Amino acid sequence: MNNYESIILCQPDDRKSCSACCGLFNFTDISRENLSGFLSDGAARSSTFISDDDSTDQGHGRDVRDRTSYICPHQGYIFSRRPGCLLHPLYRGEAMRRDSFFGEKICNGFLCPAHSLLTAVQKKTIIELIHDWYLYSISIIDPESTAWIIELLNSRYYYIFERPGVRKKILEDCLSVHAGRLARCPGPIFYYSLSEFNSAKEKFSLACDTKETIEEKREITAAIEHNL
Repeated sequence: MNNYESIILCQPDDRKSCSACCGLFNFTDISRENLSGFLSDGAARSSTFISDDDSTDQGHGRDVRDRTSYICPHQGYIFSRRPGCLLHPLYRGEAMRRDSFFGEKICNGFLCPAHSLLTAVQKKTIIELIHDWYLYSISIIDPESTAWIIELLNSRYYYIFERPGVRKKILEDCLSVHAGRLARCPGPIFYYSLSEFNSAKEKFSLACDTKETIEEKREITAAIEHNL
């Protein structure tokens, strides 16, 4: 594990978290409202799957982006209403992840591409400034776009981004624009391996210049300058 990976992004504090690796962003509709509804139903859904001795799910009846990708039914709101594993021993009081589809070892040891693509400084920036679980998750599932946004703010707009009362809002505004772009993007937007991410990122990453991303960069610039 390198020095960037040593900062774990999954549950960085008691205010937000990301459960994208559990399949949360595999739904076709990745709006806050739809994902919040899925998480809110988590406790009841998880209990049903446990009682039925069923460890598989493909969206619980909802449209998904990739039918070959797993959506864990045992994710929901945990402490402080942030996404998390409803089978985790810190939540359940006992080790139950061994009964999940992937099992305890995989769930406990997996690190998504953001852990190697974001620098330690970039990780610290999003952990410090983003407390909303939804926007925080957006920053994780497409780490190169997050890095591009932070670099833009630190270079071209440093005189705005350095203001204590503006830093949080301006980064949230940029991630909100990107969330809209990801919602409109067809197909998968979260990838489990670095090679898969690199093969697909041209569809949505701000690190690439396409007709769609160039237009989004204009929207992000407008959102930043709105704070002037």
